[in-house]
Amino acid sequence: MDKNKIKNKLKDDPAFTLEVQNPEVEELMAQYSSDKKAETLNKLIEKCTKSRFLVPANVGENNKPIPLFIKNGEGEAFMPIYTSKAQLSKDHPSPCIVNMPFLAVNNMVANKESKLDGIAFNPFTHNLIFKKPLVEKIEAVEKARREGHPTSPTKGKTVQMTAEQYVIFERMQYEHIFLPAKMFEGGKEFMDRLADEKEKLIDELYEEAYQQKRMYPYMEEDFSVMSMQISDTLNVTRVDFPTRDMAPNCAIRAYLVWDDAASQGRYFVIDAKGDKTTELAEITEDYKRLGYGAAPVEGAELQTVLDLVKKSAEEQN
Repeated sequence: MDKNKIKNKLKDDPAFTLEVQNPEVEELMAQYSSDKKAETLNKLIEKCTKSRFLVPANVGENNKPIPLFIKNGEGEAFMPIYTSKAQLSKDHPSPCIVNMPFLAVNNMVANKESKLDGIAFNPFTHNLIFKKPLVEKIEAVEKARREGHPTSPTKGKTVQMTAEQYVIFERMQYEHIFLPAKMFEGGKEFMDRLADEKEKLIDELYEEAYQQKRMYPYMEEDFSVMSMQISDTLNVTRVDFPTRDMAPNCAIRAYLVWDDAASQGRYFVIDAKGDKTTELAEITEDYKRLGYGAAPVEGAELQTVLDLVKKSAEEQN
Protein backbone atom coordinates (compact mmCIF):
# COMPACT_ATOMS: atom_id res chain seq x y z
CA MET A 1 0.00 0.00 0.00
CA ASP A 2 1.47 3.38 -1.05
CA LYS A 3 1.21 5.58 2.06
CA ASN A 4 2.22 8.69 0.14
CA LYS A 5 -0.69 8.22 -2.24
CA ILE A 6 -3.02 7.85 0.71
CA LYS A 7 -1.68 11.03 2.31
CA ASN A 8 -2.04 12.94 -0.95
CA LYS A 9 -5.60 11.72 -1.32
CA LEU A 10 -6.43 12.77 2.22
CA LYS A 11 -4.91 16.18 1.51
CA ASP A 12 -6.39 16.89 -1.92
CA ASP A 13 -9.83 15.25 -1.84
CA PRO A 14 -12.45 17.56 -0.22
CA ALA A 15 -14.38 14.46 0.81
CA PHE A 16 -11.61 13.74 3.31
CA THR A 17 -11.53 17.13 5.03
CA LEU A 18 -12.15 17.08 8.77
CA GLU A 19 -13.48 20.64 8.80
CA VAL A 20 -17.07 19.60 9.49
CA GLN A 21 -19.31 21.30 12.02
CA ASN A 22 -22.94 20.38 12.78
CA PRO A 23 -24.04 22.48 15.78
CA GLU A 24 -27.73 22.40 14.78
CA VAL A 25 -27.67 18.62 14.42
CA GLU A 26 -26.03 18.29 17.85
CA GLU A 27 -28.63 20.59 19.38
CA LEU A 28 -31.50 18.58 17.88
CA MET A 29 -29.91 15.31 19.01
CA ALA A 30 -29.72 16.57 22.57
CA GLN A 31 -33.29 17.85 22.39
CA TYR A 32 -34.61 14.57 20.99
CA SER A 33 -32.73 12.51 23.58
CA SER A 34 -34.54 14.60 26.19
CA ASP A 35 -38.09 14.98 24.86
CA LYS A 36 -38.44 11.93 22.54
CA LYS A 37 -41.00 13.85 20.50
CA ALA A 38 -41.81 12.84 16.94
CA GLU A 39 -41.68 16.48 15.87
CA THR A 40 -38.11 16.77 17.13
CA LEU A 41 -37.12 13.55 15.37
CA ASN A 42 -38.57 14.84 12.11
CA LYS A 43 -36.59 18.07 12.43
CA LEU A 44 -33.43 16.09 13.19
CA ILE A 45 -33.90 13.82 10.18
CA GLU A 46 -34.56 16.79 7.90
CA LYS A 47 -31.41 18.54 9.12
CA CYS A 48 -29.32 15.38 8.76
CA THR A 49 -30.39 14.93 5.13
CA LYS A 50 -28.77 18.27 4.36
CA SER A 51 -25.58 17.63 6.35
CA ARG A 52 -22.22 15.88 6.03
CA PHE A 53 -20.61 13.72 8.72
CA LEU A 54 -17.21 12.22 9.51
CA VAL A 55 -17.02 8.46 9.05
CA PRO A 56 -14.08 6.30 10.27
CA ALA A 57 -12.79 3.95 7.58
CA ASN A 58 -10.10 1.53 6.52
CA VAL A 59 -8.28 2.02 3.22
CA GLY A 60 -8.97 -0.83 0.83
CA GLU A 61 -7.97 -1.75 -2.69
CA ASN A 62 -7.13 1.19 -4.97
CA ASN A 63 -7.09 3.40 -1.88
CA LYS A 64 -10.88 3.12 -1.64
CA PRO A 65 -12.17 3.92 1.87
CA ILE A 66 -14.24 1.20 3.56
CA PRO A 67 -16.39 2.51 6.44
CA LEU A 68 -15.89 0.79 9.77
CA PHE A 69 -18.64 -0.47 12.07
CA ILE A 70 -19.07 -0.95 15.80
CA LYS A 71 -21.08 -3.48 17.83
CA ASN A 72 -23.11 -3.10 21.00
CA GLY A 73 -23.51 -5.59 23.83
CA GLU A 74 -26.31 -7.40 21.98
CA GLY A 75 -24.13 -8.00 18.93
CA GLU A 76 -25.91 -5.41 16.79
CA ALA A 77 -23.64 -3.66 14.27
CA PHE A 78 -23.86 0.06 13.53
CA MET A 79 -22.06 2.49 11.26
CA PRO A 80 -20.61 5.23 13.49
CA ILE A 81 -20.74 8.79 12.20
CA TYR A 82 -19.53 11.98 13.87
CA THR A 83 -20.80 15.54 13.73
CA SER A 84 -17.32 17.08 14.06
CA LYS A 85 -13.64 16.29 14.58
CA ALA A 86 -14.04 17.01 18.30
CA GLN A 87 -16.42 14.05 18.59
CA LEU A 88 -13.92 11.51 17.21
CA SER A 89 -12.30 9.09 19.63
CA LYS A 90 -8.71 10.01 20.42
CA ASP A 91 -8.14 6.61 22.06
CA HIS A 92 -9.17 4.62 18.98
CA PRO A 93 -7.83 6.42 15.88
CA SER A 94 -8.91 5.10 12.46
CA PRO A 95 -6.71 4.62 9.38
CA CYS A 96 -8.63 7.43 7.71
CA ILE A 97 -11.71 9.61 8.19
CA VAL A 98 -14.13 10.16 5.32
CA ASN A 99 -16.39 13.19 4.96
CA MET A 100 -19.74 11.81 3.72
CA PRO A 101 -23.23 13.20 3.09
CA PHE A 102 -25.73 11.70 5.51
CA LEU A 103 -27.88 10.37 2.66
CA ALA A 104 -24.90 8.38 1.34
CA VAL A 105 -24.43 6.80 4.77
CA ASN A 106 -28.15 6.12 5.07
CA ASN A 107 -28.23 4.52 1.63
CA MET A 108 -25.37 2.16 2.53
CA VAL A 109 -27.05 1.02 5.75
CA ALA A 110 -30.50 0.69 4.13
CA ASN A 111 -29.11 -1.51 1.36
CA LYS A 112 -30.67 -4.98 1.49
CA GLU A 113 -27.22 -6.57 1.33
CA SER A 114 -26.04 -4.57 4.34
CA LYS A 115 -25.79 -6.52 7.59
CA LEU A 116 -25.74 -3.34 9.65
CA ASP A 117 -28.50 -2.69 12.18
CA GLY A 118 -28.43 1.09 11.95
CA ILE A 119 -26.45 4.31 12.34
CA ALA A 120 -24.77 5.47 15.56
CA PHE A 121 -24.31 9.24 15.94
CA ASN A 122 -21.34 10.33 18.09
CA PRO A 123 -21.04 6.97 19.94
CA PHE A 124 -18.74 8.41 22.63
CA THR A 125 -21.00 11.35 23.54
CA HIS A 126 -24.59 11.57 22.27
CA ASN A 127 -24.74 7.88 21.26
CA LEU A 128 -27.99 8.42 19.36
CA ILE A 129 -29.11 5.43 17.30
CA PHE A 130 -31.15 5.32 14.11
CA LYS A 131 -32.26 1.68 13.92
CA LYS A 132 -32.62 -0.10 10.57
CA PRO A 133 -36.42 0.39 10.25
CA LEU A 134 -36.05 4.16 10.58
CA VAL A 135 -33.09 4.15 8.18
CA GLU A 136 -35.21 2.25 5.65
CA LYS A 137 -38.07 4.72 6.02
CA ILE A 138 -35.72 7.65 5.43
CA GLU A 139 -34.43 5.90 2.31
CA ALA A 140 -38.01 5.29 1.09
CA VAL A 141 -38.91 8.94 1.56
CA GLU A 142 -35.77 10.10 -0.24
CA LYS A 143 -36.49 7.69 -3.08
CA ALA A 144 -39.97 9.18 -3.40
CA ARG A 145 -38.45 12.64 -3.51
CA ARG A 146 -35.97 11.61 -6.19
CA GLU A 147 -38.76 10.15 -8.30
CA GLY A 148 -40.89 13.29 -8.02
CA HIS A 149 -41.21 15.70 -10.92
CA PRO A 150 -38.56 18.43 -11.19
CA THR A 151 -39.57 22.08 -11.26
CA SER A 152 -39.24 24.17 -14.39
CA PRO A 153 -35.59 24.88 -15.32
CA THR A 154 -36.32 28.58 -14.87
CA LYS A 155 -37.23 27.91 -11.27
CA GLY A 156 -34.13 25.94 -10.43
CA LYS A 157 -33.20 22.27 -10.43
CA THR A 158 -34.85 21.18 -7.19
CA VAL A 159 -36.84 17.95 -7.13
CA GLN A 160 -40.22 17.94 -5.42
CA MET A 161 -42.57 15.21 -4.29
CA THR A 162 -45.86 14.96 -6.09
CA ALA A 163 -49.00 15.60 -4.03
CA GLU A 164 -49.65 11.84 -3.93
CA GLN A 165 -46.13 11.08 -2.73
CA TYR A 166 -46.40 13.76 -0.06
CA VAL A 167 -49.63 12.25 1.31
CA ILE A 168 -47.98 8.81 1.46
CA PHE A 169 -44.92 10.32 3.15
CA GLU A 170 -47.11 11.92 5.83
CA ARG A 171 -49.03 8.66 6.31
CA MET A 172 -45.85 6.74 7.00
CA GLN A 173 -44.63 9.40 9.43
CA TYR A 174 -47.92 9.55 11.31
CA GLU A 175 -48.72 5.84 11.47
CA HIS A 176 -45.22 4.65 12.37
CA ILE A 177 -43.68 7.55 14.32
CA PHE A 178 -46.07 10.32 15.37
CA LEU A 179 -49.00 8.26 16.71
CA PRO A 180 -46.92 5.67 18.60
CA ALA A 181 -44.90 8.55 20.09
CA LYS A 182 -48.13 10.12 21.36
CA MET A 183 -49.11 6.85 23.03
CA PHE A 184 -45.71 6.20 24.61
CA GLU A 185 -45.47 9.79 25.84
CA GLY A 186 -49.05 10.14 27.06
CA GLY A 187 -49.53 6.66 28.50
CA LYS A 188 -52.86 5.95 30.20
CA GLU A 189 -53.95 9.58 29.99
CA PHE A 190 -53.63 9.47 26.20
CA MET A 191 -55.41 6.11 25.96
CA ASP A 192 -58.30 7.40 28.10
CA ARG A 193 -58.58 10.47 25.92
CA LEU A 194 -58.53 8.32 22.78
CA ALA A 195 -61.32 6.14 24.21
CA ASP A 196 -63.42 9.27 24.81
CA GLU A 197 -62.72 11.31 21.67
CA LYS A 198 -62.11 8.44 19.22
CA GLU A 199 -62.08 9.50 15.55
CA LYS A 200 -62.10 13.21 16.44
CA LEU A 201 -58.78 12.92 18.28
CA ILE A 202 -57.12 10.75 15.62
CA ASP A 203 -58.18 13.20 12.90
CA GLU A 204 -56.91 16.20 14.91
CA LEU A 205 -53.56 14.55 15.60
CA TYR A 206 -53.20 13.50 11.96
CA GLU A 207 -53.75 17.08 10.80
CA GLU A 208 -51.40 18.35 13.52
CA ALA A 209 -48.64 16.10 12.15
CA TYR A 210 -49.03 17.49 8.62
CA GLN A 211 -46.24 19.87 7.70
CA GLN A 212 -48.36 21.39 4.91
CA LYS A 213 -51.80 21.84 6.47
CA ARG A 214 -53.48 22.89 3.23
CA MET A 215 -52.75 19.45 1.77
CA TYR A 216 -54.45 17.53 4.60
CA PRO A 217 -57.02 15.34 2.78
CA TYR A 218 -59.00 13.53 5.50
CA MET A 219 -62.05 13.93 7.74
CA GLU A 220 -63.18 12.17 10.92
CA GLU A 221 -65.31 9.83 8.80
CA ASP A 222 -62.16 8.44 7.16
CA PHE A 223 -61.06 6.89 10.46
CA SER A 224 -62.54 4.26 12.74
CA VAL A 225 -61.62 3.89 16.42
CA MET A 226 -62.79 1.13 18.76
CA SER A 227 -61.62 0.96 22.39
CA MET A 228 -61.84 -2.45 24.07
CA GLN A 229 -61.32 -3.08 27.78
CA ILE A 230 -59.93 -6.61 27.68
CA SER A 231 -59.48 -6.87 31.46
CA ASP A 232 -59.36 -4.62 34.51
CA THR A 233 -55.85 -3.52 33.55
CA LEU A 234 -55.55 -4.17 29.80
CA ASN A 235 -56.98 -1.87 27.12
CA VAL A 236 -56.68 -2.35 23.37
CA THR A 237 -57.74 0.38 20.97
CA ARG A 238 -58.07 -0.43 17.29
CA VAL A 239 -57.52 2.44 14.85
CA ASP A 240 -58.41 1.96 11.18
CA PHE A 241 -56.70 4.39 8.82
CA PRO A 242 -58.12 5.79 5.55
CA THR A 243 -58.48 3.22 2.79
CA ARG A 244 -57.63 5.76 0.09
CA ASP A 245 -54.03 6.83 -0.49
CA MET A 246 -52.97 3.34 0.58
CA ALA A 247 -49.49 2.32 -0.59
CA PRO A 248 -46.84 -0.27 0.34
CA ASN A 249 -45.56 0.22 3.91
CA CYS A 250 -48.60 2.29 4.91
CA ALA A 251 -50.58 0.98 7.87
CA ILE A 252 -54.07 -0.37 7.26
CA ARG A 253 -54.79 -0.20 10.99
CA ALA A 254 -53.06 -0.12 14.34
CA TYR A 255 -53.66 -1.79 17.70
CA LEU A 256 -52.66 0.39 20.65
CA VAL A 257 -52.23 -1.73 23.78
CA TRP A 258 -51.99 -0.29 27.28
CA ASP A 259 -51.22 -2.43 30.33
CA ASP A 260 -52.22 -0.31 33.32
CA ALA A 261 -50.68 -2.72 35.83
CA ALA A 262 -47.26 -2.48 34.19
CA SER A 263 -47.74 1.13 32.99
CA GLN A 264 -46.54 -0.08 29.61
CA GLY A 265 -47.73 0.44 26.05
CA ARG A 266 -47.37 -1.63 22.88
CA TYR A 267 -48.07 -0.41 19.35
CA PHE A 268 -48.90 -2.93 16.61
CA VAL A 269 -49.65 -2.25 12.95
CA ILE A 270 -51.03 -4.16 10.00
CA ASP A 271 -48.89 -2.88 7.13
CA ALA A 272 -49.72 -3.09 3.44
CA LYS A 273 -47.01 -4.69 1.32
CA GLY A 274 -46.13 -4.24 -2.33
CA ASP A 275 -47.43 -7.65 -3.37
CA LYS A 276 -50.94 -6.94 -1.97
CA THR A 277 -50.23 -8.99 1.16
CA THR A 278 -50.17 -7.64 4.71
CA GLU A 279 -47.67 -7.90 7.56
CA LEU A 280 -48.08 -7.71 11.32
CA ALA A 281 -45.41 -5.54 12.93
CA GLU A 282 -44.70 -3.68 16.15
CA ILE A 283 -43.22 -0.21 16.60
CA THR A 284 -41.21 -0.03 19.82
CA GLU A 285 -40.66 3.03 21.99
CA ASP A 286 -37.32 3.68 20.25
CA TYR A 287 -39.02 3.38 16.82
CA LYS A 288 -37.57 -0.04 16.08
CA ARG A 289 -39.84 -2.05 13.79
CA LEU A 290 -40.31 -5.69 14.77
CA GLY A 291 -41.82 -7.82 12.01
CA TYR A 292 -44.00 -10.80 12.94
CA GLY A 293 -44.56 -12.13 9.45
CA ALA A 294 -47.75 -12.33 7.41
CA ALA A 295 -50.73 -10.81 9.19
CA PRO A 296 -53.60 -13.14 10.10
CA VAL A 297 -57.08 -12.65 8.67
CA GLU A 298 -58.72 -9.52 10.04
CA GLY A 299 -60.95 -11.44 12.44
CA ALA A 300 -57.92 -13.06 14.09
CA GLU A 301 -55.74 -9.93 14.37
CA LEU A 302 -56.84 -8.95 17.87
CA GLN A 303 -56.27 -12.42 19.30
CA THR A 304 -52.83 -12.58 17.67
CA VAL A 305 -51.90 -9.24 19.25
CA LEU A 306 -53.16 -10.43 22.65
CA ASP A 307 -51.14 -13.64 22.29
CA LEU A 308 -47.98 -11.62 21.62
CA VAL A 309 -48.65 -9.44 24.67
CA LYS A 310 -49.30 -12.51 26.83
CA LYS A 311 -46.15 -14.24 25.58
CA SER A 312 -44.01 -11.19 26.43
CA ALA A 313 -45.54 -10.97 29.91
CA GLU A 314 -44.82 -14.66 30.56
CA GLU A 315 -41.21 -14.27 29.40
CA GLN A 316 -40.70 -11.36 31.80
CA ASN A 317 -42.07 -13.34 34.77
